[in-house]
Amino acid sequence: MQKHQTLVRAEQIMDHFLADLKTIVNIDSGTFTKAGIDCVAEYLQQRFHDFGFTTEIDYQQERGNNLVATYTGNDPHGPHILVLGHMDTVFPAGEVKRRPFALSERDGMRIVTGPGILDMKSGLLIGMYGLHLLITASQANYQRITFVCNSDEEIGSYNSRPLIQQMAQQADAVIVLEPGRIINAVVSSRRGIGNYTIEVHGISSHAGVEPQKGRNAILELAHQVVALQAINGTIADTTLNVGTIRGGERTNIVPDYACCQIDVRVSSPAGTEAIEAAMRKVTAQNMLEGTKIVLSGSIRTQPFERTERSAQLVQLAKLAGQELELEIEDVGSGGASDANTTAAMGIPTIDGLGACGSLAHNPNEYIELDSLPIRIALFTGLVEHIGLA
Repeated sequence: MQKHQTLVRAEQIMDHFLADLKTIVNIDSGTFTKAGIDCVAEYLQQRFHDFGFTTEIDYQQERGNNLVATYTGNDPHGPHILVLGHMDTVFPAGEVKRRPFALSERDGMRIVTGPGILDMKSGLLIGMYGLHLLITASQANYQRITFVCNSDEEIGSYNSRPLIQQMAQQADAVIVLEPGRIINAVVSSRRGIGNYTIEVHGISSHAGVEPQKGRNAILELAHQVVALQAINGTIADTTLNVGTIRGGERTNIVPDYACCQIDVRVSSPAGTEAIEAAMRKVTAQNMLEGTKIVLSGSIRTQPFERTERSAQLVQLAKLAGQELELEIEDVGSGGASDANTTAAMGIPTIDGLGACGSLAHNPNEYIELDSLPIRIALFTGLVEHIGLA
């Protein structure tokens, strides 16, 4: 059967795609490496200019700069589409020197490796080249595309979130280019993330001379940790993980302070309410008389829930997949992304349109080389169908 024309065209631009990918992967751009992120933004800015976009740098003092690229389409009455991708990675400065961009094979599959190649530098280029294919084919059948490349997604997009929210207010649909993992998958929901702290205040005393006068905050916290961790798995579509614990200063002092930090994931406001109520119930009871327990924290990233409006984008992705002989699956994820922000605003959102691969946030992270043209064509087809809807 004859290949879809967009897929053929995507295959033809692979040399240029990989040259750009090699360039940006070989720039250290961990979230805290501002100079590297700014370098990636400058490079992408030039490439967007080459493809006919107008661009603007959103300058940041502490974190890396954000890049906004815009293209006005052929249909003044068509949709405004927002595309999101992040330039930062989880890796420290020096990671590129240890393991730069490389082509190789694994289990008979051609792969590409390098820091942040899956999450998500390849996704940025899938979006950029996909839109370029539409423009060169005179198929930019939308009112406007805005592409935001942000610099701090890996730490929650605290600096870039206002920019994303500002751009999303003007959008009819949002496409996020986080990894797709497998060739026929898109992401239609993500859990929200909460960070909570339990602090225990006890009474210090000499551990050898007058231990009975002390109230051991670490011991009380240990009871709390066991009870809190027992909540995990008892409330549908939520998780709880006690991730760090700290307390005490010297072994010969009964400690008067200890704390732990907790990661909570929720799929809905009802889940948030239920798990917070369970945590309050646990921390309202102390095992050691004379200790005080303080619970603080909140859900900082709201869940990306499946909604009827977002489901329409999934259906359009499935139509685009059918044209490529793919049966698209929509999956949920326990991790959050910038899709959580736009979905919480009520904007129809779809995620996971990035590259196929595995081991994100791992030194062995990779993408599947032969899947790249298909993922470009899937993204392009989705944009086309949004324009026609």
